[in-house]
Amino acid sequence: MDCLAGNLTQLLKIKRQLFGRIMTEFEYYISYEIFKQLVESVKYLHNNNVIHRDLKPDNVLIDNENNYRYIKLCDFGLSKSVDVLNYRYRQSRVKHTADVVQYMAPEAKSGTNYNHLVDVYSLALIGAKIFGLDSDDIRDG
Repeated sequence: MDCLAGNLTQLLKIKRQLFGRIMTEFEYYISYEIFKQLVESVKYLHNNNVIHRDLKPDNVLIDNENNYRYIKLCDFGLSKSVDVLNYRYRQSRVKHTADVVQYMAPEAKSGTNYNHLVDVYSLALIGAKIFGLDSDDIRDG
């Protein structure tokens, strides 16, 4: 796992093939480190009144420099700048691919009003993937 250049989807595929077992303490720490950075990145967006609206593993880039792993969010094509605390946004008519819908909050899928919490929902699903939990538990409430 030293060479992490790529995106989170690629890492999750490798992780599943390599580990296929309960994570060791070190592997858990790496997963925690990546997820923590992802949460901090989304918090930064929300503090600056931006809703990403397309959080998924493909849009989380991971690199390793000087033995330090770091992530970068990408693909801000669906993002919106709003007052995230007071504004509820209605989804515009945009074609979504299956992988986008997989991580999308129910209120965003249905086109009803929603706010920055749609990103939090996506984070929960991504976190489940990272830590090997059942995403259906989140979807089912």
